[in-house]
Amino acid sequence: MIWTGPRRDAALLVVTLLVGTTAVGHASIRTGEGGDSHSPLCSPRAAILQTLLPTQSEQVTESSSDAVVESLARALSDGKTEKAHDLLVQILKRPHLTSDFLLRVGIQFAQRELYGEAGEAFQRCIQEHPEIFEAYYNLALADIAGQKWDEALAIVERAPQESRAEVLACSYLRGKVEDSQGKTREAERDLSDAFAGAPQNPTYAMDLGLFYIHERAYLQAATVFERAAGLNSRSSFLLLGLSLSRFLAGQHEQSIATLKKLLSMQPDFAPAQVLMTFVLSAQGKLEDAEKVARQGLNSTRASPYLYYLDASILVKLQSRQYKRIFEELSIAQSKISSCSLCYFTGSKAHQAQGNFEAAIADLEIATRLDPTFPEAWYRLASLYRRVGRSADASRAQDQFQELKANKEGREIQMLRENFLQTLDAVQPAQ
Repeated sequence: MIWTGPRRDAALLVVTLLVGTTAVGHASIRTGEGGDSHSPLCSPRAAILQTLLPTQSEQVTESSSDAVVESLARALSDGKTEKAHDLLVQILKRPHLTSDFLLRVGIQFAQRELYGEAGEAFQRCIQEHPEIFEAYYNLALADIAGQKWDEALAIVERAPQESRAEVLACSYLRGKVEDSQGKTREAERDLSDAFAGAPQNPTYAMDLGLFYIHERAYLQAATVFERAAGLNSRSSFLLLGLSLSRFLAGQHEQSIATLKKLLSMQPDFAPAQVLMTFVLSAQGKLEDAEKVARQGLNSTRASPYLYYLDASILVKLQSRQYKRIFEELSIAQSKISSCSLCYFTGSKAHQAQGNFEAAIADLEIATRLDPTFPEAWYRLASLYRRVGRSADASRAQDQFQELKANKEGREIQMLRENFLQTLDAVQPAQ
């Protein structure tokens, strides 16, 4: 994607990873600062361009612009977007700017998710240097981030495709657009073509694997992640995708084996701690799950989902550590948007204490946050009957009957959506 280091776009469309210490992506984004940010896409033509110096007029123009670029970086860092835009206007009025320079300016805006301004810099690069593939690629990504699907496709079709890697990159971009447009068949074809042509590229693998998870084709997702992880053995997020897809496919033991490998590499990797806790809990290995959760909660960067899971496990273990349970649920509620499961678990804890009114209040909040939560309606109907609220119990039971056909439990749904967001927005942890 558009990067000097790994970065995700605002529309959750593009994933970049670090494999070991090597940056990988789809394009060679040349920063003009003593070298290039290399990637598997570097074509022979791009390699030749790296050896060329700008002409004398270009050298003078770019050198004289360095102060403006520094001012631009400061303005963006300080959040002064209007000033940054004014500086961009000044920059784009200058003649004969090098491709490195324009790409670098566009990257600075892209890193702040100002994709309109980034697109202007990349568009200027195309105008002055129509042979530079990176400019087309980055402009297409800026359009994708702005949900300008037709514009992105038009740029992809215009891009020079002089190497196999560039052809695959364009196939990948088309797949991303088609997926966002709901063209599932076309998206699968193009994302699969990109991955098949470069299975060592973890970004292609990540996006195809996530596509299959979104489509609930979990075995296909696992196949993609397994192949890619074999070629990128140190990639935490590919291993996380593999373990998640295996778990969702019902392959719990294989999921645990992958998670053990991942946690041996990165013991404090929060997403892996959350998933390991959940998988062990789903298998009924509550003591083991609670141990993993407790270890994770000792980290300064503990996931809020781990607070929920630990409290839930303690309730399942019939623990009387109510103070701890409610404290953990409070933390989870403050950090997880509309956490109906937090109130559902709180209701169980209050009921275990014999506080039925508090248990009912929790479930009423849970069903307001998520009116399609069948388990909450079922328990609410039971508690209403217990305290003599027959009419309310009847209404809650009716709600449950309408919703119970949903086979996927709320915890599975929360886990699935949480990890889709985690992997969509993946930031390298190596």
